Amino acid sequence: MDTLTVIRSFDLPDAFPADVLDEAREAAEAFDETDLAGREDLTNDTIITIDPATARDFDDAISLTRDADTGHWHLGVHIADVGHFAPPGSALDREARNRGTSVYLPQRVIPMFPELISNGLASLQQGKRRYVKSVFMEFTADGKPVHTRFANAVIKTKRRFTYEQVMAVYEAHAPADDKKKPVARRKKEPIADLEPEVLALLLRMRELAVILRGRRFKRGALELNMPEVELEYDAAGKVTGAHFVVNDLSHQVIEAFMLAANEAVAEHLAGLGVPFLRRVHPPPDEFKLKAFADFVRILGYDLRKATDRFSLQRILAQSADKPERHAVHYALLRSLKQAVYSPYEEEHYALASRNYCHFTSPIRRYPDLTVHRQLDQWIRTGRVGGNVTELAGIGDHCSKMERRADAAERELVKLRLLDYLADRIGTEFDAIITGVAEYGFFAQAEQLPVEGRVHISTLSDDYYVFDESVHTLEGRRTKKRYRLGDKVRVEVVRVDPVRRQVDFRVAVSSVSRDAEALRSGARGRKRSAPKTPRRG
Repeated sequence: MDTLTVIRSFDLPDAFPADVLDEAREAAEAFDETDLAGREDLTNDTIITIDPATARDFDDAISLTRDADTGHWHLGVHIADVGHFAPPGSALDREARNRGTSVYLPQRVIPMFPELISNGLASLQQGKRRYVKSVFMEFTADGKPVHTRFANAVIKTKRRFTYEQVMAVYEAHAPADDKKKPVARRKKEPIADLEPEVLALLLRMRELAVILRGRRFKRGALELNMPEVELEYDAAGKVTGAHFVVNDLSHQVIEAFMLAANEAVAEHLAGLGVPFLRRVHPPPDEFKLKAFADFVRILGYDLRKATDRFSLQRILAQSADKPERHAVHYALLRSLKQAVYSPYEEEHYALASRNYCHFTSPIRRYPDLTVHRQLDQWIRTGRVGGNVTELAGIGDHCSKMERRADAAERELVKLRLLDYLADRIGTEFDAIITGVAEYGFFAQAEQLPVEGRVHISTLSDDYYVFDESVHTLEGRRTKKRYRLGDKVRVEVVRVDPVRRQVDFRVAVSSVSRDAEALRSGARGRKRSAPKTPRRG
């Protein structure tokens, strides 16, 4: 019922029209995986996919070799050629354009294409011959791009990995310098019969990804750590908990290669002088950045030049492993403008990229499909065009559909968590204060992705006064403070599904400890007789 409620309230399309399903079936019947169709045959190359354990559609695969003589890297990013099955003007294309994006709800996906296409014909499944658009990038030993070429190709994925499996490999084969570094331990997945060439590929991927990430940060890219929430379920499908998805090295490797491919395609189309759907992230407003600088200064961070992206980068890095990380990263995110799809030439601020587009997920994002079609036209004919007015309309529509999908996912996750907490009144959490106001403060649980309100009326041990300049509530008598970024022990006292709200209060055990500390301090002061000052 909660899923259906969200689908209806956000007007999400949960069924495909008959003509769209008919076209999908016709495409499946006509597909001959042995037909190269003028494509490069890469079926003997060592190519792998890395995706979440729950993924059903696989739209990107990786190959990587290194020249023994020059040390140059040769990276291949192979993206599902879903456009082959959905030509412009077809029913499949019309429906995908209307949807704009796939919607990923807890325990349910509302795909942009019917499952016969998204999970079957176009999905880069292990051991299956699949059509792809390939981006071949050559880098110097230190990661500087040298040459790029594009091709329509056929691949056969040698191995499908989950992020957990890849991370297990990386932890088992950690470089000597990393042996002593703490790692985020996760449930290990055994990997049977790992071929030597596949292991070598994974280790090469790690090495190049670290180099590319380093170059990206050197040019001023910002990495906001806003982790994704993943719900946990029992056998009956009832929520048993939740956690933040770990953004570890296995995720960063794939991210580095997808960013490189997206940028390579955008640079190529920009060089041809053709309009295309860019992924644009406008520069932030200076006033908002100044407000962010004031905010982090209260938390003890020195940000003198808020408009300098390297200074922002330093603050993000310094707070990455601190209790106030969520508050700092979220505050900067709110200071930035929203990324959108647009054909007009503008940079991607967070990535510090002059030309950037989305190319690597055409199964689930319509803007990627428009870029695929332009690249396909260039590969086949050496010429390419684009209509700015049409692209602007598509970009605006897809930006709205993306925001709708994100809002629907957040809403359903919140509903599931509220349902989970409704049965756990009185449960205590360690939390971080993420917002302070005159009526109380908000706190984010550390181990559970839940934020709740602590109303000032529940702070009964003193009369608290709000100081807006330092985002603090301070007790008039005890001088006890609840400040933005502070750690606090809270307990759940009320869950309101209608208002989508959780109410916390400071845990009784925490209040008792604080009161005892105050009494002990007072007794100590009474026992200490004042010393007679020395003269001269």
